[in-house]
Formats: sequence, structure tokens, C-alpha cells
Amino acid sequence: MVDLFRGRKWDLVGHRLWYFTLSGIVLVIGMYFWITRGLNYGIDFTGGGLITYELPKPVPIARQVETLATVRSEVARLGYDAEVNIARPALGGKDQLLARTKIDPEMREQEKADLVSTQAERIEEALERHYPGIKVIGQDMVGGVVSKELIQNAITAVVLGMLLVVVWIIIRYDYQYATCAIVALAHDCLILTGIFALLHREVNAPFVAALLTVVGYSVHDTIVIFDRIRENVKLRKGRTFGETVNTSLLETMARSVNTGLPVLLAIVALFLLGGPTIHDFCLAMLIGLLCGTYSSIFNAAQFVVVWKEWGKRPAPRAAEGRVGRLQTPATAAAAATNATEPRSPVASGPTSSRAEEVASAAAGASVSTAAKRKLKAKKRKRRY
Repeated sequence: MVDLFRGRKWDLVGHRLWYFTLSGIVLVIGMYFWITRGLNYGIDFTGGGLITYELPKPVPIARQVETLATVRSEVARLGYDAEVNIARPALGGKDQLLARTKIDPEMREQEKADLVSTQAERIEEALERHYPGIKVIGQDMVGGVVSKELIQNAITAVVLGMLLVVVWIIIRYDYQYATCAIVALAHDCLILTGIFALLHREVNAPFVAALLTVVGYSVHDTIVIFDRIRENVKLRKGRTFGETVNTSLLETMARSVNTGLPVLLAIVALFLLGGPTIHDFCLAMLIGLLCGTYSSIFNAAQFVVVWKEWGKRPAPRAAEGRVGRLQTPATAAAAATNATEPRSPVASGPTSSRAEEVASAAAGASVSTAAKRKLKAKKRKRRY
């Protein structure tokens, strides 16, 4: 594997404020459009009509893109906002055309049913010119209750996935790594949703699938980096934590690029050649994987560095003379007296020495402030 990053002298950790600033700008722009414009929810989340047509002849795979483009243009000419797909029955039979039309959720149920019938008839008349013999074989509706349940299930799935990731990282590492990883995952999800709000692309069930895929891919890359950091902390003694993280990022960046680039190229090919049916899904995957790779290298690991450095701030200096303040006045005065008195070359008896020490301690207990200062001055003079 070609490694273009190992051994480089790049200071990735030192420029972390620039990475945080870039992420913050993109997040603010996305959140602004999300709040002001809202998301463009698909039929899965808003409810609508589902109309099924039976095509008179099978549609070759090579002509499916052309067929869908023709159907979409006819539906748009009628003024309907609809999703169109071609389905081929698994047990054989004629190809089917599925049209999902949007309906105002504030309408009454009878009005919705009448509107779906009208849409089915008008679309059938428009397509009859291109596909003689086409006919309606089914009309259904996706109600608001089902849509609310889908939204709740989608949110629950994303949150549950993140919590499970946190639990696993806590087991493998500690709560600091887990918190930084979940912040990076939230960064990926919010940026992906914000960009879709900015572009006003449709948010539907495939979008949720892409979101969960991005969460799994991003945390996988993050765990690889965290594992290398933990190894280097043990192997590279005498370095600061920031230097260790910088070295670990350079050692794992080749792996992140070499594994992520082929996936991105495949998604780009699907986005350009796969047809409009999977455009939104491919776009979500493309944005999510780019954000996931970026956040693993430039956000998650940098958050750990910030947290570790914040926890190792130097403590306030201890006040000088702390030991002296812990001594009692009698003990301090006795020590000062003993220091100022000249030592006799002849050792005295133990009884007289003990008596002198007791007398000195008793005398020191009643010494005034001026006497203490005088004793300290004598002690300094004798020392020097």
C-alpha cells in the first residue's frame, strides 16, 4: 500500500482551530436553511398516493432510464410532484410502473382519495400516447399516521446507533474517546442533513439508510485512529499527547484515503450513470462519506487532544512558606532559637539538653512579633 503521509512533518494537530472553524461554518449554513426553509420530506414521511400501472410490454434494462425520463416529464407537465419507478414482478408477469404522488396532509381522507383517483386517470391518459395499453391496476394511500411512525423510527434508529457506538468505545477506550466520537458522528449527521436542506433535496427512507451507513463508516474510521493513538501512547514515551496524536494521524491517513477513495469513486459513478432514481441516495452517501472521513481525522482526534490538554492545565502555584505556616508558633520559635544558638563542642548530657529544648519551646510560645522578627534576622545573618 502506498503511504504518502507516514514520516511527514505536517503539524495537523497545531491547526485544529482551522478545522473546527470550517466545520462550524458549514454547520451554521446548513442549520440556517434547515430552520428557515425546512426539509423536503418525501412521500414516505409526508403521506401521499401510490398508483400502480401495468405496462403493455416489458421494458428492456437499457431503456429503463429513457422510459422513466418520459414518464417524469409527462407527470411534471400535469403539475404533479411524484416519484416514478419501474418494478418487475419476481414471479414473472408484465412490468409495473409505480407513481408516488404527494398530497397535502391537511386534506380530509375523502378528498385525498378523490385526488388520487383523479391523478391516476390523468397520468394514464398522458402515458397512453407513449405506451398504448397501459392501465391502472392499483391505488393506495400512505396516511399521516404511518408517516409519523416512519419519522419516529428513523430518529430512533439514528440515536440508537450512536448510543451503541458510545457503549462500545467506552468498553474499548474511555468516556473521553466515546464523547469525542459521538460529537464527530453528530457533526456528520447534521452536516449531511443541512446540505440536503440547502439543496432542497428529498429526504426519504433511502436518505435514512444512507445516514446510518455514514454513521457506521465514520465510526469505523474513527476507531482505527483511536486504536493507533492508544498504541503510540504506550510505545512513544516522552512525547506530549498532541505529538502522539499527530504521529498517529499521519500513520493512519494513508489507510483512510486508500480505503475511502475507491468507495467514493464507485458512488460518483453511480451518481452520474445510475439514473435519477438513486440520485438522492448516492448524493447522501457521497456527502456523508466525505464528512465521515474528514471528521475522523480532523475533528474526533482533535477533540481528544483539546480535552486531554484541558485536563492537564498547570495547577496554581503553592504559596511560599506553606510548611512554615503549618508549624505552631512554639515550634517555629524553638527552631529559630536553636538555629541562632552556637553549638558547644562539648556534648552535654541528655537531661540538660532536653531541659534546654523544653525551656526554649516555652519561651518561644510567648515571644512577641518583634522578637520573632529579630530571631529571623539573626538566623539569616548567621546563615550567610
